[in-house]
Amino acid sequence: MLRLYQSNQLEILARQLAEVLATPALSPLQSEQIVVQHPGMGRWLSQRIASQLGISANLEFPLPANFLWQLFEQLLPDVPHQDSYQPKHLAWRIHQLLASLSGQPDYAAIGDYLSDGGDLRRFQLSQQLARLFDQYLLYRPDWIHAWQAGESAVPGDHWQADLWRKLVDQESRHWVHFQQQLFQSIDTAKPLNACNPRVCIFGVPSLSPGYLEIIRYLANWIDVHLFLLNPCQAHWAEIVTPEEQARFSLAASGEDLYLDLGHPLLATLGRQGRDFFAAINEMDPGSEEAFTMQPDASLLHRLQNQILNLEPPEAGAEADDSISFQLCHSPMREAEVLYDQLLAALDDLPGLRPDEILVMTTDIERYAPLLEAVFAAPGERPKIPYRISDHSIQRSNPLAEGLLSLLSLPGSRYGVTELLALLEQAAVRARFGLDEAGLEKVTQWLQQASIRWGRDGANKVDFGLPEEDRNTWRAGLRQLMLGYALADHGESLWRGVYPLDAVEGSDSQWLGGLLAFTEAVFELESVFAESATPLQWQRRLTDTIERFFAVESNTEQDLIGVRSCIEQLVEETGDAGYQASLSLALVRHRLSELFEQPVERGFLGGGVNICALAPMRSLPFRVICLLGMNDGQFPRQPQDLGFDLMRREFRNGDRSRRVDDRYLFLETLLSARQRLIISYCGQSQRDNMPMPASVVVEELRDCLQQMVGETGLARISQRHPLQPFSPDYFRSGSDLFSYSTEMREAAMTVGRGRAVDLPLVEQPLPATESQQVIELDQLIQFFENPQRQFARLRLGINLEAAAQLPEERERFAYDRFEQSDLEHQMVDLLLQEHPAEPLFELFDGRGLLPHGQAGRLAFEAMLDRAQSMSSRVADCQGERLEAPLVVEIPFEQNRLSGYLRTVNQSGLLVYNTAGLYPYHLLRAWIRHLVLNQLRPEGVSLETRLLEAERDGRFTPVDQPEEHLQKLMQAYQTGMQTPLPFYPGTSWQFVERYLQGDPEKAQKEAERKWFGSSHHSGDASKPYNQLLYQGHALNHQAFSETSLTLLQPLMQHLEWQ
Repeated sequence: MLRLYQSNQLEILARQLAEVLATPALSPLQSEQIVVQHPGMGRWLSQRIASQLGISANLEFPLPANFLWQLFEQLLPDVPHQDSYQPKHLAWRIHQLLASLSGQPDYAAIGDYLSDGGDLRRFQLSQQLARLFDQYLLYRPDWIHAWQAGESAVPGDHWQADLWRKLVDQESRHWVHFQQQLFQSIDTAKPLNACNPRVCIFGVPSLSPGYLEIIRYLANWIDVHLFLLNPCQAHWAEIVTPEEQARFSLAASGEDLYLDLGHPLLATLGRQGRDFFAAINEMDPGSEEAFTMQPDASLLHRLQNQILNLEPPEAGAEADDSISFQLCHSPMREAEVLYDQLLAALDDLPGLRPDEILVMTTDIERYAPLLEAVFAAPGERPKIPYRISDHSIQRSNPLAEGLLSLLSLPGSRYGVTELLALLEQAAVRARFGLDEAGLEKVTQWLQQASIRWGRDGANKVDFGLPEEDRNTWRAGLRQLMLGYALADHGESLWRGVYPLDAVEGSDSQWLGGLLAFTEAVFELESVFAESATPLQWQRRLTDTIERFFAVESNTEQDLIGVRSCIEQLVEETGDAGYQASLSLALVRHRLSELFEQPVERGFLGGGVNICALAPMRSLPFRVICLLGMNDGQFPRQPQDLGFDLMRREFRNGDRSRRVDDRYLFLETLLSARQRLIISYCGQSQRDNMPMPASVVVEELRDCLQQMVGETGLARISQRHPLQPFSPDYFRSGSDLFSYSTEMREAAMTVGRGRAVDLPLVEQPLPATESQQVIELDQLIQFFENPQRQFARLRLGINLEAAAQLPEERERFAYDRFEQSDLEHQMVDLLLQEHPAEPLFELFDGRGLLPHGQAGRLAFEAMLDRAQSMSSRVADCQGERLEAPLVVEIPFEQNRLSGYLRTVNQSGLLVYNTAGLYPYHLLRAWIRHLVLNQLRPEGVSLETRLLEAERDGRFTPVDQPEEHLQKLMQAYQTGMQTPLPFYPGTSWQFVERYLQGDPEKAQKEAERKWFGSSHHSGDASKPYNQLLYQGHALNHQAFSETSLTLLQPLMQHLEWQ
């Protein structure tokens, strides 16, 4: 008996299923078979059954394909446990066959794939063919019979028919074969004692004609119960879309047409369901209908009722919050807006629990980290519990990501950032004896050694470059090892290698870890060079994991997940009878696909459910949210294969990803019980221009416009500002809202047109013991960039960590700071009476110069400037003091301590070939004040300043302690709260102010702060962005601080 249960609500179908299960039909040892299309549906059903019957036990929820194969195993002899025609097995079988078909005329259509590109390209073709043949088995069994009979099924099928016959020659037992055997068995063997007397099929949106045929046959001997979600209780098999209506009208040539238009959304979104129910009704099942109307209280319910009753949209509905569209500028803004929308729903809907909310996104890998950042963010907003499911193994498993990175290295450039990215993984660092401090030190060494890319010179030859070790790993590591072995060797080459004096004392253990790591990486080239069998690859990959990853208790599950995927690769090739060797490229490709499998955990596990927007996920929730509903992202576009024979002949019931997604959207509309929130990037980040939504969203909006009018549609469509702290969220009468007190305070500050206070330090931080004794070098470093030192030393925020990563490209030119640094090094060496001639070999050997003639020319230009500056420095400086001056200067609240170095009898000397910038002069001014405070005997109290084009000096200071006191006080303040002092902007302001024009000084400061289209200002510097968010200067505090610190400096500065 075939029994069909139909309803527009899944809860009603679940209740009917529980009533069926309450009637015993099986022996106690038999498990109840409930066929579902997705494991998530099985979990939901198990909960509903337990809620109604008090228990949910001895239930199995197989997927349709698994159920049918189990049926074959139960009823037929000689059925293999694994279906060798599953796409994952069939791909390997086709791959092995195609290797022998290259050059054959019959296969000219795919000749390029077979003759070029190696085994990876051939395997990718095999995967496409495997998926295509799987579709033929499901939807074109008549073609399969024709091909196996040696006949042609459709024009142009010759090479596919021949390939199919070759596959059947290897193994003839596929599911169409077993389907025929099953029909014969059912016709001759009655009753089917080996089969369960009852089977339930729940909530599947479609089944292939072959599956339906088997169900029809089974229903002659056992009870088959079909529980199907039907969006419409009326007969809707003949409804047509507006496009189909127009096409029929043109073809009718004036004849009267009687076309059933019904509801436009049912027509445009429901094709899959329409064809499926038509096929079901042809089987003439006994039917039990349990449709229910929603109360017409909300716009969402009116829409659902109109679809249920096959009524066209009617005007006069009231726009309300039951359906809303959130138009944002970016996925991050979508996540932020969603959080506020969920808080509003929890406030508005009585008794709403977080586990009654479903959030689905078109791209879970893109949105999951953003949602996690928003949901887990600290702050005063109420916390919403949540669970994210459908993460791929690779995204949630660092070992999987690390292994794929290792497999990408052989044959690569071995870029320094690639290898450092591997060392950033804790498991890799631990294996080679490195911790975070060790990694930071290693990163510094690689910068100092000028390592860019390439294992060695031979590796560069592979990329068409000369065989030259410069800037390679081998060259840089030799410098580090030699520098450790020959400590204090001096600034000269040893047998053509520069001994880089960078590794000190116990740091050598980190150097050992770095050497072991790089050698292990470079050995992969030979380990993976040769193709190997799947079993050999399993051993190789296992050895690689053991060599590169230290697995501890917190990463043991990650290791299990990676090994499971490796075992899947071995098992699927074994089940397919694949015996050939695999290349590294093919193994990496297939492992990457296995790592992309979603991790099935967390769904329906409590809290807000966040998952992928995927078919068979349309479960009922009180609130459903859809994220990323952008044009081009949904519905997903099917891959267009030129050799897909099904494209030439469409049949009712044929599957299409685009059609599946449309029906998924319709089911989602019906599954929302009280609120449907649809979010997409509807505004450009660049110019704020409107951007279209998904075509299905636009169709829904068109329908709603007919119901609520243009004004009503605008009311339920919220266009959100680019920033979450926009004042629009907090204005009285605004439709926009936010629950964030931090954003409200920021918005209020923005509205007043002044700098936003740092949310992390609303009040000054308490002073620390380290502020009682201030080192001279620490004081100098602070005034070079006060905001950086505050963030790094008091907040623990280092925004320069990423910027400190070594460069991967060789040097072709210098910026002014790099050039100045190299010239400064040359000047120092020349002053130490280092000969000029060997300098080129020294700097070239260190990898600091561009390659070839460009390096020689750049060096000579820098040397000219360095020689000129060294000559001037030599003329200015007197005899250097034998020892640095000890600095111990007490003040009221603290003490300045340290050493004043490089003091000459002629005073202090500061030089820079590229010019002295404000931070250079501040540094020199602080040292100048200390010199004047100490007043050593026989030493001039001047500081000489040398630039390329001019000389200057700081004149002696009568009361240096007073100025040092102000600097110490500013330091103390700046270590408790951001100091409104910015060397570049402050210099510009004070310089103009002392010229007698305060108003112009303020304007100059604003220009320097904000910058222009040609030059970035101080406001754009990372730490200023962090602390002030790019807003205007606080003029009073800025002016007072700048004048206090810089006016004395400028009064003692003289230029010639």
